[in-house]
Amino acid sequence: MSTKADTLGVVVVGAGPTGLLLAGDLAAAGVRVVVLDRNAEPVQTPKGNGVVGRAVLELRRRKLLRGTGLRVVRPPRFRFGPFTLELGLLRSPLHVLPVPQHRLELLLAQRAVRLGATVQRGREVTGFEQDGDGVTVQAAAGGSPVELRTRYLVGCDGARSFVRKYLGIGFPGVTSANISRLARVTIPAGAVARVGDRIEVRGVGPLVPFRPNRTGHGSITIAPADALDRSAPDDVYIVSTHEPRGDSEPTDELSDDELRASLRRVLGADLPYTTAVAARSVVANSRHAERYREGRVFLAGDAAHIFSAGGSAINAGLLDAVALGRTLAAVLRGAAPQAELDAYQSERRPAAQRTLALTRLQVALDADDETGEALRDVLGDLVRDRATARRVAALIEG
Repeated sequence: MSTKADTLGVVVVGAGPTGLLLAGDLAAAGVRVVVLDRNAEPVQTPKGNGVVGRAVLELRRRKLLRGTGLRVVRPPRFRFGPFTLELGLLRSPLHVLPVPQHRLELLLAQRAVRLGATVQRGREVTGFEQDGDGVTVQAAAGGSPVELRTRYLVGCDGARSFVRKYLGIGFPGVTSANISRLARVTIPAGAVARVGDRIEVRGVGPLVPFRPNRTGHGSITIAPADALDRSAPDDVYIVSTHEPRGDSEPTDELSDDELRASLRRVLGADLPYTTAVAARSVVANSRHAERYREGRVFLAGDAAHIFSAGGSAINAGLLDAVALGRTLAAVLRGAAPQAELDAYQSERRPAAQRTLALTRLQVALDADDETGEALRDVLGDLVRDRATARRVAALIEG
């Protein structure tokens, strides 16, 4: 058994944005914190493309963006399901930070380490036991067992969270009947042109970027990669198809033949790309953990909630980290009683529930059925009103 001097303040499982921000905030408060991640190296596969909402202000407040060239924008319009919210040119209520997730994780990891946190990669948590004084965490490192003793444990280990499953906490929700296949593709300059607010693709026709283009067999979304990452080549585009799932299962590695077949089914023509990278398929889920705490163990980020529409997961997870870091630091410093730890769930669970409602509404608005058509007919008139659009944007802001 570890001595009291060897006991850590917090062990965080998962080196994604949520876990790394939490670690940095705790280290800044003088807490001894270690982050464990099962991957030997940071994941470079393109995932999220930015942060949307109040979490952007939290990142800026921590001076995370200083000297990076990254810029916070307040967009005059923003997508909400099939609609475009017209927010106006002056003081949009929404803050957006375009940044690839792998770069955001690098910045957060550098900050956490600089402040005194330890990030250990290639460490897979295999179990843990808690008692009245702390938590004993078992992990595997290169096939060898490792044990750590900590006051508190936080699972920031994603939608398939080991920590949540080990605690036996339910994760009820809804799985989509559709599947998305996405990749970064290179389209030669002669086969594509950006004309006004359209992307003209040879053999396909005009496509509206950043929003689903509906066809008789699903939809396709396309966006220039350099609009989200200035370092990206100007011939690289992020594409995703959306079509009925059928018997298909999501996979982290999608073959080129499957990607081309999906594009052909949706478009009715071949997309003239030459190469594709980071091709994968996903099935959207909308789920919420039954609780965020079990004694000295907490859940945050995707381990606690996942959303069926983009733009919300990172924002919600980062705000979890802010709230939990503030509370844990106060308790560990002796500035607040342990009972204050209940405030984390009472603050963040209702916020996530509201975000779930917003994202589920967006999915319903996009549905190709009579209910979806009825919702679009009714809500389309409402969101065209700028005051209503700004109110919706304020909810997205969090």
